[in-house]
Amino acid sequence: MPTMMVAIFLTMLAALSFAWARQKDATWVAAGLCLLLTALLFLWEVWSPVDGFRMPWIDTRLERIETKAQA
Repeated sequence: MPTMMVAIFLTMLAALSFAWARQKDATWVAAGLCLLLTALLFLWEVWSPVDGFRMPWIDTRLERIETKAQA
């Protein structure tokens, strides 16, 4: 997704440029858009057609942790 990374970089650059030009409202809009694009890219990268958003390599169930500790 290099085009998505370019879009994120450009919105971050726009936010910094607006901040330098002291345009407060445009800075907040560009920074918010940058954060939104970053979150969307993260979700796109994490999602799997097999598991969905489930991450099987992260086991958070306590009973599993206790049985592993006893073994």
